[in-house]
Amino acid sequence: MTDSLDERTPATAVRLDGPEGLAPLRRRVRAMLADCPSTVVIDVVLLVDELAASACATGFPPFEVRLSRTGDVLRVEVDGVGGAPEPGIGTGVLDAISTRWGTGPRGVLWAERELRARTRFSSR
Repeated sequence: MTDSLDERTPATAVRLDGPEGLAPLRRRVRAMLADCPSTVVIDVVLLVDELAASACATGFPPFEVRLSRTGDVLRVEVDGVGGAPEPGIGTGVLDAISTRWGTGPRGVLWAERELRARTRFSSR
Protein backbone atom coordinates (compact mmCIF):
# COMPACT_ATOMS: atom_id res chain seq x y z
CA MET A 1 0.00 0.00 0.00
CA THR A 2 1.35 3.42 -0.86
CA ASP A 3 1.14 6.27 1.58
CA SER A 4 -0.84 8.57 -0.69
CA LEU A 5 -4.41 8.46 -1.78
CA ASP A 6 -5.59 10.73 -4.55
CA GLU A 7 -7.72 10.34 -7.66
CA ARG A 8 -4.73 10.07 -9.97
CA THR A 9 -3.52 6.96 -8.18
CA PRO A 10 -5.25 3.69 -8.99
CA ALA A 11 -6.75 1.75 -6.11
CA THR A 12 -4.29 1.22 -3.31
CA ALA A 13 -4.27 -2.41 -2.17
CA VAL A 14 -2.85 -4.35 0.75
CA ARG A 15 -2.89 -8.05 1.48
CA LEU A 16 -4.41 -9.02 4.80
CA ASP A 17 -3.38 -12.46 6.06
CA GLY A 18 -5.71 -12.49 9.05
CA PRO A 19 -6.72 -10.58 12.18
CA GLU A 20 -3.09 -9.91 13.18
CA GLY A 21 -2.89 -7.53 10.21
CA LEU A 22 -5.76 -5.28 11.35
CA ALA A 23 -3.73 -2.95 13.59
CA PRO A 24 -1.04 -2.26 10.95
CA LEU A 25 -3.81 -1.73 8.39
CA ARG A 26 -5.51 0.87 10.63
CA ARG A 27 -2.21 2.71 11.17
CA ARG A 28 -1.51 2.80 7.44
CA VAL A 29 -4.97 4.15 6.62
CA ARG A 30 -4.59 6.89 9.26
CA ALA A 31 -1.29 7.93 7.69
CA MET A 32 -2.80 7.96 4.19
CA LEU A 33 -5.58 10.30 5.34
CA ALA A 34 -3.41 12.67 7.36
CA ASP A 35 -4.64 15.66 5.34
CA CYS A 36 -8.34 14.92 6.03
CA PRO A 37 -10.39 16.23 8.98
CA SER A 38 -10.05 14.03 12.05
CA THR A 39 -13.74 13.04 11.96
CA VAL A 40 -13.25 11.68 8.43
CA VAL A 41 -10.11 9.78 9.43
CA ILE A 42 -11.87 8.18 12.39
CA ASP A 43 -14.84 7.14 10.24
CA VAL A 44 -12.72 5.72 7.43
CA VAL A 45 -10.45 3.79 9.81
CA LEU A 46 -13.57 2.33 11.44
CA LEU A 47 -15.01 1.41 8.02
CA VAL A 48 -11.78 -0.30 6.96
CA ASP A 49 -11.59 -2.14 10.26
CA GLU A 50 -15.22 -3.27 10.13
CA LEU A 51 -14.97 -4.55 6.55
CA ALA A 52 -11.62 -6.28 7.13
CA ALA A 53 -12.75 -7.81 10.43
CA SER A 54 -15.88 -9.12 8.69
CA ALA A 55 -13.67 -10.80 6.10
CA CYS A 56 -11.53 -12.34 8.84
CA ALA A 57 -14.62 -13.63 10.65
CA THR A 58 -16.44 -15.10 7.65
CA GLY A 59 -13.86 -15.86 4.96
CA PHE A 60 -10.52 -17.52 4.50
CA PRO A 61 -7.32 -15.45 4.23
CA PRO A 62 -5.57 -13.95 2.48
CA PHE A 63 -7.81 -10.97 1.70
CA GLU A 64 -7.17 -7.92 -0.38
CA VAL A 65 -8.20 -4.54 1.00
CA ARG A 66 -8.48 -1.80 -1.64
CA LEU A 67 -8.94 1.91 -1.18
CA SER A 68 -9.69 4.26 -4.04
CA ARG A 69 -10.70 7.88 -4.31
CA THR A 70 -12.98 9.49 -6.86
CA GLY A 71 -13.43 13.18 -6.21
CA ASP A 72 -14.46 13.56 -2.58
CA VAL A 73 -15.53 9.93 -2.14
CA LEU A 74 -13.33 7.19 -0.72
CA ARG A 75 -14.27 3.59 -1.53
CA VAL A 76 -13.05 0.67 0.57
CA GLU A 77 -13.36 -2.87 -0.78
CA VAL A 78 -12.42 -6.16 0.84
CA ASP A 79 -12.50 -9.36 -1.16
CA GLY A 80 -12.92 -12.89 0.10
CA VAL A 81 -15.77 -12.16 2.48
CA GLY A 82 -17.84 -15.26 3.13
CA GLY A 83 -21.15 -13.54 2.33
CA ALA A 84 -23.24 -10.52 3.18
CA PRO A 85 -22.91 -9.49 6.81
CA GLU A 86 -25.70 -10.50 9.16
CA PRO A 87 -27.73 -7.60 10.53
CA GLY A 88 -26.26 -6.45 13.81
CA ILE A 89 -23.66 -4.12 15.27
CA GLY A 90 -21.37 -4.32 12.22
CA THR A 91 -24.09 -3.42 9.75
CA GLY A 92 -25.21 -0.66 12.10
CA VAL A 93 -21.69 0.76 11.98
CA LEU A 94 -21.70 0.61 8.19
CA ASP A 95 -25.14 2.28 8.05
CA ALA A 96 -24.08 5.02 10.46
CA ILE A 97 -20.76 6.10 8.99
CA SER A 98 -20.74 5.18 5.32
CA THR A 99 -22.46 7.07 2.55
CA ARG A 100 -23.45 3.68 1.16
CA TRP A 101 -22.26 0.08 1.32
CA GLY A 102 -23.00 -3.29 -0.18
CA THR A 103 -21.69 -6.55 -1.53
CA GLY A 104 -20.36 -7.39 -4.95
CA PRO A 105 -19.44 -10.43 -6.97
CA ARG A 106 -16.89 -12.94 -5.69
CA GLY A 107 -17.31 -12.06 -2.03
CA VAL A 108 -16.52 -8.35 -2.20
CA LEU A 109 -17.81 -6.19 0.66
CA TRP A 110 -17.51 -2.45 0.05
CA ALA A 111 -18.35 0.89 1.61
CA GLU A 112 -18.01 4.51 0.55
CA ARG A 113 -17.50 7.65 2.63
CA GLU A 114 -17.34 11.27 1.61
CA LEU A 115 -13.99 12.80 2.51
CA ARG A 116 -15.40 16.06 3.76
CA ALA A 117 -16.43 16.52 7.35
CA ARG A 118 -20.13 16.35 8.04
CA THR A 119 -22.21 17.44 10.97
CA ARG A 120 -22.94 14.55 13.31
CA PHE A 121 -25.92 16.08 15.07
CA SER A 122 -28.59 18.41 13.84
CA SER A 123 -29.89 21.19 16.00
CA ARG A 124 -33.58 21.37 16.73
